[in-house]
Amino acid sequence: MIAAALKALAGWRGYAAAALAGALVAGPAAWTVQGWRHDAKISGMERDKAQVDARASRQALADIQANIETVAAAGRRAAAVGPTLTAQINKLTGALRDAPPLPDGCRPDPVRMRSLESSVDAANRAAAGQPAGAAVPADP
Repeated sequence: MIAAALKALAGWRGYAAAALAGALVAGPAAWTVQGWRHDAKISGMERDKAQVDARASRQALADIQANIETVAAAGRRAAAVGPTLTAQINKLTGALRDAPPLPDGCRPDPVRMRSLESSVDAANRAAAGQPAGAAVPADP
């Protein structure tokens, strides 16, 4: 039986059988190696994408932190101006409350107009973030 198999593999049939056996072994091996190469290529692309995403996330976080610092600084400035502005508005409110009432059809007197203008100026300065300064008119 072995002798018959060796006789059958002699000549061109042996070469054909060896080629077929080599193809059956080399084909899956080449397929596996190609799979590894493609897996490595995909892994590299995924790594690059993750690095880009991480960089973008770090930049977004830095932007958010900068915005938080800006808002906190504005809050500190508002808190510092708040008591002064409140005192000035209270003084202006008292001056307007103590002013004599206007008869029907009359226009406000210059003192009342200055108080109103000073109140508006103080509110505008506070809205713009400027110090309250000398927004209160001098007592007449």
